[in-house]
Amino acid sequence: MTEWETIQSRFLAMNPKELNEQAEQARREKGKLLYEIGERHYTRLRTEGKHEEIRAILEQEVLIYGALLRIEEMEREAARRACKTCKATLEPGAKFCGTCGTPVPQEAGAKKTPCRACRTLQPADQPYCTCCGSEMSGLS
Repeated sequence: MTEWETIQSRFLAMNPKELNEQAEQARREKGKLLYEIGERHYTRLRTEGKHEEIRAILEQEVLIYGALLRIEEMEREAARRACKTCKATLEPGAKFCGTCGTPVPQEAGAKKTPCRACRTLQPADQPYCTCCGSEMSGLS
């Protein structure tokens, strides 16, 4: 750790703008270090199954996951709106193209299980939640 006298002598040669920049840089570095500590602590609590202690963070994880999942669904839906054969625009939920009659592929629904930590629905056969990273094993 740097001695206080060394820091003081370094600051004596700086003008107010340089001092503000130094303070802002130190704030950013402090924030980065606090973030890293928080991430490690959060991961440890999640791994230990202490979901009540991290409930507020899990709620934010679910919001992020839900928004990104919806964007992905919208992008897939937009790609499906065009017929693979004639490129005509398909009606939402169409099973066949209204222009050429080509069947529109339909997605099969896989069995989903709620994550015990964040409660988002996840494929039943995967070991970890894609939203919060919690283990899925032992779920009923």
